[in-house]
Amino acid sequence: MAIQATDADNILRPEAVHKWAKNHPRSALYKAITWDVDKAAFEYQLSQIRRLIVLNITSENGEPQIVSLPIDRVKPGGGYRSINDVIADKKLSASLLQDALNELARVQVKYARIQELTSVWNAVAKVRSKFASKGKEKRAAV
Repeated sequence: MAIQATDADNILRPEAVHKWAKNHPRSALYKAITWDVDKAAFEYQLSQIRRLIVLNITSENGEPQIVSLPIDRVKPGGGYRSINDVIADKKLSASLLQDALNELARVQVKYARIQELTSVWNAVAKVRSKFASKGKEKRAAV
Protein backbone atom coordinates (compact mmCIF):
# COMPACT_ATOMS: atom_id res chain seq x y z
CA MET A 1 0.00 0.00 0.00
CA ALA A 2 1.44 3.37 -1.00
CA ILE A 3 -0.21 5.34 1.82
CA GLN A 4 0.83 4.20 5.27
CA ALA A 5 0.87 5.44 8.83
CA THR A 6 3.92 7.61 9.35
CA ASP A 7 3.92 8.59 13.01
CA ALA A 8 5.29 6.79 16.07
CA ASP A 9 1.78 5.64 17.08
CA ASN A 10 1.32 3.90 13.72
CA ILE A 11 -1.82 5.95 12.98
CA LEU A 12 -2.78 7.03 9.49
CA ARG A 13 -3.47 10.76 9.66
CA PRO A 14 -5.70 12.58 7.13
CA GLU A 15 -3.08 15.32 6.81
CA ALA A 16 -0.53 12.74 5.67
CA VAL A 17 -2.98 11.34 3.13
CA HIS A 18 -3.62 14.88 1.84
CA LYS A 19 0.11 15.48 1.47
CA TRP A 20 0.56 12.17 -0.34
CA ALA A 21 -2.32 12.91 -2.71
CA LYS A 22 -1.02 16.38 -3.47
CA ASN A 23 2.36 14.89 -4.35
CA HIS A 24 0.79 12.23 -6.61
CA PRO A 25 -1.44 14.09 -9.09
CA ARG A 26 -1.88 11.03 -11.32
CA SER A 27 -3.32 8.94 -8.48
CA ALA A 28 -6.99 8.05 -8.13
CA LEU A 29 -6.94 9.66 -4.69
CA TYR A 30 -5.76 12.97 -6.12
CA LYS A 31 -8.51 12.83 -8.74
CA ALA A 32 -11.15 12.13 -6.07
CA ILE A 33 -10.32 15.29 -4.11
CA THR A 34 -11.81 18.70 -4.95
CA TRP A 35 -8.71 20.87 -5.28
CA ASP A 36 -10.57 24.00 -6.40
CA VAL A 37 -10.72 25.90 -3.10
CA ASP A 38 -13.93 27.81 -3.89
CA LYS A 39 -15.75 24.66 -5.01
CA ALA A 40 -14.42 22.70 -2.02
CA ALA A 41 -15.54 25.45 0.37
CA PHE A 42 -19.04 25.44 -1.14
CA GLU A 43 -19.28 21.64 -0.89
CA TYR A 44 -18.11 21.77 2.72
CA GLN A 45 -20.65 24.47 3.56
CA LEU A 46 -23.44 22.35 2.04
CA SER A 47 -22.24 19.42 4.15
CA GLN A 48 -22.37 21.61 7.27
CA ILE A 49 -25.88 22.80 6.35
CA ARG A 50 -27.11 19.22 5.82
CA ARG A 51 -25.75 18.25 9.24
CA LEU A 52 -27.36 21.30 10.85
CA ILE A 53 -30.71 20.57 9.21
CA VAL A 54 -30.75 17.01 10.53
CA LEU A 55 -29.52 18.01 14.00
CA ASN A 56 -31.81 20.98 14.51
CA ILE A 57 -35.14 20.09 12.95
CA THR A 58 -36.33 17.85 15.75
CA SER A 59 -39.34 17.35 17.98
CA GLU A 60 -39.41 18.48 21.60
CA ASN A 61 -37.98 15.11 22.66
CA GLY A 62 -35.13 15.31 20.12
CA GLU A 63 -36.47 12.96 17.44
CA PRO A 64 -35.71 13.96 13.85
CA GLN A 65 -38.66 15.56 12.06
CA ILE A 66 -37.21 15.29 8.57
CA VAL A 67 -35.37 12.63 6.61
CA SER A 68 -33.40 12.43 3.42
CA LEU A 69 -34.51 9.58 1.17
CA PRO A 70 -32.37 7.89 -1.48
CA ILE A 71 -34.95 8.80 -4.14
CA ASP A 72 -34.44 12.47 -3.28
CA ARG A 73 -30.65 12.31 -3.00
CA VAL A 74 -30.28 11.42 -6.68
CA LYS A 75 -32.08 14.62 -7.68
CA PRO A 76 -30.04 17.81 -8.14
CA GLY A 77 -29.77 19.49 -4.75
CA GLY A 78 -31.35 16.56 -2.89
CA GLY A 79 -33.77 17.55 -0.16
CA TYR A 80 -35.62 16.47 2.94
CA ARG A 81 -39.15 15.30 3.72
CA SER A 82 -41.25 15.38 6.85
CA ILE A 83 -40.93 12.08 8.71
CA ASN A 84 -44.71 12.07 9.19
CA ASP A 85 -45.27 12.33 5.42
CA VAL A 86 -42.78 9.52 4.81
CA ILE A 87 -44.28 7.16 7.39
CA ALA A 88 -47.78 7.81 6.03
CA ASP A 89 -46.81 6.81 2.48
CA LYS A 90 -46.08 3.09 1.91
CA LYS A 91 -43.64 3.68 -0.95
CA LEU A 92 -41.71 6.38 0.91
CA SER A 93 -41.75 4.37 4.13
CA ALA A 94 -40.35 1.35 2.28
CA SER A 95 -37.62 3.57 0.84
CA LEU A 96 -36.71 4.78 4.34
CA LEU A 97 -36.63 1.20 5.66
CA GLN A 98 -34.42 0.09 2.76
CA ASP A 99 -32.11 3.02 3.44
CA ALA A 100 -31.92 2.03 7.12
CA LEU A 101 -31.18 -1.60 6.22
CA ASN A 102 -28.44 -0.50 3.82
CA GLU A 103 -26.89 1.70 6.51
CA LEU A 104 -27.08 -1.13 9.05
CA ALA A 105 -25.35 -3.43 6.54
CA ARG A 106 -22.47 -0.94 6.31
CA VAL A 107 -22.31 -0.77 10.11
CA GLN A 108 -22.35 -4.56 10.33
CA VAL A 109 -19.39 -4.84 7.95
CA LYS A 110 -17.47 -2.40 10.13
CA TYR A 111 -18.34 -4.06 13.45
CA ALA A 112 -18.91 -7.70 12.45
CA ARG A 113 -16.09 -8.96 14.68
CA ILE A 114 -17.68 -7.63 17.86
CA GLN A 115 -19.36 -10.70 19.33
CA GLU A 116 -21.58 -8.68 21.67
CA LEU A 117 -23.47 -7.37 18.63
CA THR A 118 -24.42 -10.80 17.24
CA SER A 119 -27.99 -10.51 18.52
CA VAL A 120 -28.30 -7.11 16.84
CA TRP A 121 -27.19 -8.51 13.46
CA ASN A 122 -29.61 -11.44 13.88
CA ALA A 123 -32.50 -9.02 14.54
CA VAL A 124 -31.52 -6.95 11.49
CA ALA A 125 -31.43 -10.12 9.38
CA LYS A 126 -34.98 -10.96 10.47
CA VAL A 127 -36.22 -7.49 9.48
CA ARG A 128 -34.36 -7.71 6.17
CA SER A 129 -35.90 -11.12 5.46
CA LYS A 130 -39.40 -9.93 6.35
CA PHE A 131 -38.96 -6.80 4.19
CA ALA A 132 -37.69 -8.90 1.26
CA SER A 133 -40.67 -11.25 1.61
CA LYS A 134 -43.12 -8.34 1.43
CA GLY A 135 -41.40 -7.08 -1.71
CA LYS A 136 -41.74 -10.51 -3.35
CA GLU A 137 -45.42 -10.64 -2.41
CA LYS A 138 -46.04 -7.23 -4.01
CA ARG A 139 -44.20 -8.18 -7.20
CA ALA A 140 -46.15 -11.44 -7.43
CA ALA A 141 -49.47 -9.58 -7.06
CA VAL A 142 -48.66 -7.29 -10.02
